[in-house]
Amino acid sequence: MSRNPATLRNTNTMFPNDVFLDLLCCPSCRQELELTVFAENGKIRNDSAVQDCEDETFEGLLKCKCGNTYPVIDGVPRFLENGLGNFPEFVERYEAQIKTKAALKELPRPLPKENKTDDYDYIRRSFSKEWKVFDYSNDKTWGWSLEERKKVFLQDVALTESQLRGRVLLDAGCGNGTLTAALSTFGMKVVGMDLHDGLGLANRNRARSAGEYWRNVHFAQGNLFTPCLKRDSFDVVYSSGVIHHTPDSRETFKKLVPLVKPKGRLYVWVYGPRAWPVRLFMGSGRVLKKCVSPDTLLTTCRMMAPFYVFGTELLNRMGLVPFRKRSAREVTLDLFDAFAPQYNHRHTEDEVKGWFTEQGFTNITVSGKQKHGFGVFGDRV
Repeated sequence: MSRNPATLRNTNTMFPNDVFLDLLCCPSCRQELELTVFAENGKIRNDSAVQDCEDETFEGLLKCKCGNTYPVIDGVPRFLENGLGNFPEFVERYEAQIKTKAALKELPRPLPKENKTDDYDYIRRSFSKEWKVFDYSNDKTWGWSLEERKKVFLQDVALTESQLRGRVLLDAGCGNGTLTAALSTFGMKVVGMDLHDGLGLANRNRARSAGEYWRNVHFAQGNLFTPCLKRDSFDVVYSSGVIHHTPDSRETFKKLVPLVKPKGRLYVWVYGPRAWPVRLFMGSGRVLKKCVSPDTLLTTCRMMAPFYVFGTELLNRMGLVPFRKRSAREVTLDLFDAFAPQYNHRHTEDEVKGWFTEQGFTNITVSGKQKHGFGVFGDRV
C-alpha cells in the first residue's frame, strides 16, 4: 500500500499568527478562541483590541465563549488545567487588562505548587525541570546532532522532504523543541506541543534550529490527553518517546487520532521490552526518584554523569556495547529523563499495531526500531 499522505495544495511558507490561532481550540469545550494582545517585546499595548501579532515575545489572553481563559506568555499559549491560576506573575502583571477582557470581578488565586497529587502536574514539573536546564547553544539531544535527528525523522515517517513541503505537522510532546523547529526547514508549518513550562525558551530559541523558517514554528503548552488543537488539522502527527510517560499510553494515543487529517499520517515511538540489566539500572533510579526532590535527583544525575561517560567510552573501546558519544552535561539530562518520569510503560509491536487497527488506520508499519524501543506509523482513512 502507498506510504504517502494525500497531496496538499501548495501554501505560503510563512506561518502568520492568525493561522496558528486557527489551529487552537479550548481544551475543555473545543470551541474557538479569541486572542487579545497585552504586550509586545515587553511593552504593554494601549490598543487591547489588536487580534494579530507575529512578534515572538508577545503576551496576551485567549478567551473562550465558555468562560475559560488562558494566558499567552513568551509567545506560547498556556493551556494548563485551572488556567490563569497557574500563572500568578502573569496575573499580577496584567491585572487591569485581565479584569477588563475576561470580565472577572476577582482575579484567580495562585495554586499551591508543591502539594499537588495530580499525575499530570507531577509530569509537568518533572519535565519542566529537565528542559529548563537544557543549553540551546551547546547541548545535543540524546547525543544526536540536529541533522542526524532530521534524517531519523524522515526514516521514521517514511516520507521525503519533497513530500513534506507545504504540509502541517504536530510534534506531540516536543521536549526542548529543537527538532520541532528544525523540521520547518523542510518547508512545513510546525506546531510543537508539550506539558512542561520551558516552552518559552524553545520559542525564543527557534531561529537557532529553523533559521529563516522560524516564523513557521509555534509552540503550545498543553496536555495531550486534553488537546488544545482542532480535529483534522495536521497532515503528520509525530510523537516520539512521549505517550509511554502518560498514565495510559493507549488512551493518550486515541486522543491523537482525531488531530490527524484524513489520509494523514500518525507516528508514535514507545519503549519496548528491555534486557534485565537495563531494567535494573532504570528501576534503581526510579526508586531514588521517589525518595528525593527533583532538585536533588538532578544533582545526583550530575554526579553520576562522569562515571557513566567513562564506563560507556570504555565499553565502546572494548567493542562490547556501542554508545553514542555524549558530554557529561548531556548525560546528566539523559539520566534525569530516564529516572524522573512518573510513568515508563513498555509495549510490544503487536500491541501498538493493534491500537492503529482499532482506529481504522491503513498502511500500518513498524519503523524506527532501536535497542530501547520502536515506532509505528499508519495512515488515517
